Amino acid sequence: MMQATVIGAGLAGSEAAWQLAQRGVRVTLREMKPQKMSPAHTSEYFAELVCSNSLRGAGLENAVGLLKEELRRLGSLILAAADETRVEAGGALAVDRHGFARRVTEAIRSHPNITVEAGEVTALPETGEVLVATGPLTSDALADHLLARTGGQALHFFDAAAPLVRKLSRPAEEGRTFDTYARLLAAPERKLKVIHRQLKDLLTRGTRRQVENLTKTVSLFRRDHDGMVLYAMDDGQGGTMLCATISDLTAQLRQTLWRQLRPVILTSGTMAVGEDFRRFKEETGLLADSRVMESVSLSPFDYEKNCLLYLPQHPPHQKAADYYNQLAGEIAALLKAAQGHALVLFTSYAAMSAVKERLKGQTPYPLFTMGRNAVHTMEQFKGQPGSVLLATGAAWEGFDFPGDCVSLLIIPRLPFAVPDALKEKERENHPTLRLFIRAVVVPEMQIKLKQGFGRAIRTETDTCVVAILDERSAPGQRHHEAMLAALPDLPQTSSLEDVVEFIYRLKGPDYFREGKE
Repeated sequence: MMQATVIGAGLAGSEAAWQLAQRGVRVTLREMKPQKMSPAHTSEYFAELVCSNSLRGAGLENAVGLLKEELRRLGSLILAAADETRVEAGGALAVDRHGFARRVTEAIRSHPNITVEAGEVTALPETGEVLVATGPLTSDALADHLLARTGGQALHFFDAAAPLVRKLSRPAEEGRTFDTYARLLAAPERKLKVIHRQLKDLLTRGTRRQVENLTKTVSLFRRDHDGMVLYAMDDGQGGTMLCATISDLTAQLRQTLWRQLRPVILTSGTMAVGEDFRRFKEETGLLADSRVMESVSLSPFDYEKNCLLYLPQHPPHQKAADYYNQLAGEIAALLKAAQGHALVLFTSYAAMSAVKERLKGQTPYPLFTMGRNAVHTMEQFKGQPGSVLLATGAAWEGFDFPGDCVSLLIIPRLPFAVPDALKEKERENHPTLRLFIRAVVVPEMQIKLKQGFGRAIRTETDTCVVAILDERSAPGQRHHEAMLAALPDLPQTSSLEDVVEFIYRLKGPDYFREGKE
């Protein structure tokens, strides 16, 4: 009986092993999972879909659909598993990821002609028929071996960037180091070098320059550089972006701006906390510059009359097992008191999603969530008076909500920055963690809070309740005074009845006709 080795149990490897086995070939299927997982893999099953759960078009009027039908008639395991685990996706063939991969794995493991060997393959077998089907998730060791054996001439990975793109399509994960992303750049870096080496003479000058620039950018994020800090952060649209910055920005600002013999005017609504510019001057290298003059202009808005700060008497406790249930209940009560017309500003996408699921069915007001298509969501929210918008990222500072559409601004958590490489670098300049928190962490939270608060009152006639639900901001708690210092003087309450009274006193009759679905 013929024998063959298939390396890699992804879609291609699983299908190849199945087709060979069905034709009487003894197949050894070698797969590194679960002993070694790539950064993109999450389960031990074969044929794991690491990007989309869609296998593209299903109709016979296009080439993709025709190819699927041909594979079905040839006894394709992948198509059989896809058909069994299909989920609704319009004209596309989409599957339940977990069920699909499990179905393929069970079929492979139960086939009498297939033997599965788990463990990383770092070199090709010297004898026998071998099919390599590892694709863009090839381990570094095997990729280096293949490069050495082929000289790169036969090494063409399809969609080498897929694992990275999938990772970047999600919010940045708290606690993840930049190495997590750097590892996913290895395959695109190799692919770009192969493209440049083999195709550079066939590319136009502009395309060749683009490939070269992209290669340099990828290499920048793959290597350590003195004076540079690499980090990942939310892109403001539900994904992650990779960032590189010089570690000493103040030196650059001094060289390019402050040493010039010309006046410079810097203005912003969030440069100072109260009347204190210290944090801004530290960040820009102006702290010790005797030429700096400061001025704070008071807001023309009448916050004492047109705004109310609500701090719940019993705020949700983040460490509680039912925290999100508590938080959603408090938000639902506020929405009822203000009759919708609300913006809820979260500090993480995970919290926003958790609250959204719990609010469904608890409130009669139309509920919108700001995702990647932010502009369209904003139009929907503003076009449906009385509705509720759950948002994070850019909504803290980048959008304007005049009028009654935001008559209730809810901030579940104080916007402390997530620790990253930049903060770790800055932490080295302070002798103790307490001093670092006092000098950097708290002032940055206050500036971010001012930006979020600015969504509430945009014109002299706007009126709004601002609810801060973080237990750390409650009277007597450690960040209460810092929270108040970031905000203008305005009346406070811990009573929902006061919220109702404020809304009924300041809103016109049309306000109360809007909103409910």
